[in-house]
Amino acid sequence: MKSEEKLYERIWKKKGVNEEPRINKGSRVDVALKLLDKGDRLLDIGCGDGTLGYFAKRNYKEVYGIDISDNALKIAERRGIITKKVNFNEEGLPFENYYFDAVTCLDVIEHVFEPRDIIKEINRVLKNGGSLVISAPNIRHLSHLFNLIIKGRFPKTSNDTEHWDGGHLHYFTFKDIEDILKEYGFRIVMKKGVFGRDIFKEFLSTGIVIKATEK
Repeated sequence: MKSEEKLYERIWKKKGVNEEPRINKGSRVDVALKLLDKGDRLLDIGCGDGTLGYFAKRNYKEVYGIDISDNALKIAERRGIITKKVNFNEEGLPFENYYFDAVTCLDVIEHVFEPRDIIKEINRVLKNGGSLVISAPNIRHLSHLFNLIIKGRFPKTSNDTEHWDGGHLHYFTFKDIEDILKEYGFRIVMKKGVFGRDIFKEFLSTGIVIKATEK
């Protein structure tokens, strides 16, 4: 087992799993589910234990989930998700072109070596006009700015204590993600904040959630 896989296996082992999937109001999963349209096939990238897919099944005929953790995928499969193990840093998405009506990619882009590669692959597997809901921690949150400017410490954007900042390799603002999406042919439909007020989402939201469509 490679070091990346060991890291995320440790993270999932420490997190533990609820027998009954639950969603916290205002969380990234809660926000993402409200942004999804109905369709035939949904792909959840970084599906973890399949919580999002479990609740999304009511609106999709088939829900696929990919992740690097065997432990997480076993749980997702028990929850009715069609699972595949994928290391995003070494391979593309194992699906045909234009295969999915929608893709979710929640708090994954900050973990991969090259964020543009995963966006390019999402564009490939999405049907024309298909939807992408993507999220990432918001480095521009006031608490992070306070830590950096006042305390002189680089902010941590993950609650996972395994590895440095839970394995986060990149840090994003709303504008950063918008620019990458537009670069690969996406049109921004909606921007939402996680656990924060949309009116000042740039500074008061701990996370970024963006819905975009493939042009």
